[in-house]
Amino acid sequence: MNRRLQDIRDLGHQRYEIMRERVAETKKFNEMQEARQMEKDIEFLSKPIDHLQGDALTLAQMRRQKIKEKYGL
Repeated sequence: MNRRLQDIRDLGHQRYEIMRERVAETKKFNEMQEARQMEKDIEFLSKPIDHLQGDALTLAQMRRQKIKEKYGL
């Protein structure tokens, strides 16, 4: 009986370790995604929009405004 309980505890500990590793990997992945998105946003801000007209200009201005608010610029 004690051996079974120990096996159950060991399995629980293994599951806990696996979940902890997965959480760490997920955090790392999310940080990489955020960095990529920031690069894309900065690239978008650096592009000129003077040549746009109508709805395209409005959408570009709205996106720029959202990016500026997101990063506090």
